[in-house]
Amino acid sequence: MAGKVLLKSVILMGMGLIWTAGAARAATFDSNKISFRNITGAVEIVTTSGSEIDIAIRQGMIYRQVKVFEKDGVVVIEGEPWRDDENQNCCDNRIQRQVDLRKTRKTTTGKPVDEDLFRQFPTYVVSMPLEGDVEFIDARIKLDMDRLNGALSLDACYVYGETGDLDQAMVNVVDGSRLVMGNIAAGLELDLSGDADVMAGDAAMVDIDIAGPGDVILGAVDGMLDVSIAGSGLVRATHIDGPVTARIAGSGGLYIKAGAADRLRATIDGSGGVFIDGAVSQPDLRLSGSAEVRMKSVTGRIRHHGGGGVYVDGVLVEE
Repeated sequence: MAGKVLLKSVILMGMGLIWTAGAARAATFDSNKISFRNITGAVEIVTTSGSEIDIAIRQGMIYRQVKVFEKDGVVVIEGEPWRDDENQNCCDNRIQRQVDLRKTRKTTTGKPVDEDLFRQFPTYVVSMPLEGDVEFIDARIKLDMDRLNGALSLDACYVYGETGDLDQAMVNVVDGSRLVMGNIAAGLELDLSGDADVMAGDAAMVDIDIAGPGDVILGAVDGMLDVSIAGSGLVRATHIDGPVTARIAGSGGLYIKAGAADRLRATIDGSGGVFIDGAVSQPDLRLSGSAEVRMKSVTGRIRHHGGGGVYVDGVLVEE
């Protein structure tokens, strides 16, 4: 059996456990990796200096079946799919129509989490090693997670909450999500679909893809910043020290408050723009429509292809 069971009111099933109705249940596993799959509920993760994963699950107002097992050294918590339409994943419009989680587009100040929704589902309380990894697949969660000297992989349809500092993060969120993260020691990958907001601290390398009106706010980026926006999404960073690549189709924008962009490559089709209030080296700009690029200062030759407007320290650069 995978793990030692702390409470006896569980049903053993193959290599895993299935929690039954009633009070909270708990189990312990000798592992530092955990994967949440197909779950809906509140998730609280505390990290420790230990080597075990402790799990406690409290059922919500409506009983939900939960399976817990270990496979290839990874502890898996698996919930139930949406039974009314198992042929569609959680990202379809059906769920967005049923639960109106946010209506506004204010970054990180949108409508609070729908507590009534999450009271119907289990609460997952996890204590795990600081040097560990956490994965979410097909999840609808209210998240509260400590710092982690490992990787957070979050491929989720709806996330509302926050994490502490992370070593690295790969985050995919959809319409209505609001996520706040601490500093990211290594790489940060963000994929936003719809009206989603993500705020993160400093990071060493950042890759962002936005489809729609999503918003991303970053601290200092000490390395590569790669941004792709389709729609009216916005990306804002306080500081850059590294190469910048921006691809914008629509009215989206990239805003960098200070620093030095070592080689800027921007392709903009529409009314979007790139605005860097700092030093830019060797800008290569391909613009169409009413696109704009504004830079505080430039070193090296400006390569400008197409239309749009290019400004240096507020002055339009003539062709």
